[in-house]
Amino acid sequence: MQEFVLGESSLLRSGCVAGVFDLFHVGHLDVLERARQFCDRLVVAVLSDEWALEAWGGRPFVPLLERAQIVEHLRCVDEVVAVDDVRSGWLTGVLGVQTVFAAGGTDGVLGVDELAGVPAGLVTVLPAGRSSRSPILRAAIDQRQSRSSVA
Repeated sequence: MQEFVLGESSLLRSGCVAGVFDLFHVGHLDVLERARQFCDRLVVAVLSDEWALEAWGGRPFVPLLERAQIVEHLRCVDEVVAVDDVRSGWLTGVLGVQTVFAAGGTDGVLGVDELAGVPAGLVTVLPAGRSSRSPILRAAIDQRQSRSSVA
């Protein structure tokens, strides 16, 4: 597993961030922008409502299509794919990804624990982004997290 420090000069050709991206907030944006600094092409895998239901015990507040459209319109994102799971063979074979970025502490973005099926050599850990300062958004995120240990 690699850990990058901002400002490193080596760029990877293609990287991926996977997550639900429900209730999109500044922490999500931080992680995506940080990941983009370390690759020439950033693919974002937006996990399905069914994945969230199984992992969280509840559906996302925002439907998959809307979550994907929000992420798709960010300058730092080159491609968005909707997925039911993150599989290393599909990421490296079909998408041509050289690294999968993990973000600990950013709700809705997969961390190292949720990327158990991806070989450690493909995983790059990014520091967590900021949390939303909105009390309403934080309350909704905290409520969802109380239903499951995976957020």
